[in-house]
Amino acid sequence: WSVPYGDKTARGGKWIKGPDMEFVQAIKKNLPKLKLIAEDLGVLTDEVIALRDESGFPGMKVLGFAFDSREPSDYLPQAYLPNSVCYTATHDNMTTRQWFDTASEEAVEYAVEYMALTEKEGYVWGVIRTAFSSVSDLCVVPMQDFLNLGEEARMNFPGTLSDSNWTWRANDDILDENLAKKILAMTKLFGRYCGK
Repeated sequence: WSVPYGDKTARGGKWIKGPDMEFVQAIKKNLPKLKLIAEDLGVLTDEVIALRDESGFPGMKVLGFAFDSREPSDYLPQAYLPNSVCYTATHDNMTTRQWFDTASEEAVEYAVEYMALTEKEGYVWGVIRTAFSSVSDLCVVPMQDFLNLGEEARMNFPGTLSDSNWTWRANDDILDENLAKKILAMTKLFGRYCGK
């Protein structure tokens, strides 16, 4: 989506052909140690999927997108390939707690059933467990989800100009040793621990 320089919104943009494998190969040649993730969210054309697959870059799988209907979804973990990155949520989406607070009753029931969520574990921690246990080579959990925060901790609202965008911070007073131990235990349990 190409937006003319100086436009105040993206409405005046148009679809144009973007870089292809020649560009990807130049990146790989000149920056061989660079690890990239293909942001393959939204409506994907066959060309985009082919470029992602040929590039070898992992695509994104966002659990927060998986449960909005009972139709088959590429965001459900059974559809994941190892060469992917599983997210509970991203910087551009609502937090997982906010999703549970605002999603339809049907979507929440589907998520609870699919991920075997319980109140004892906590729904958000159950989503984190699902992400960690996925076949995705990499798993990303925003700090807001580890802290079980809601709308007040949303990071960004795409397409908006707001004084609240990109202002959320994890201050020292909200982090503690118990949370660190819980994250470490889950990381080790699901084979995602790379430390000593």
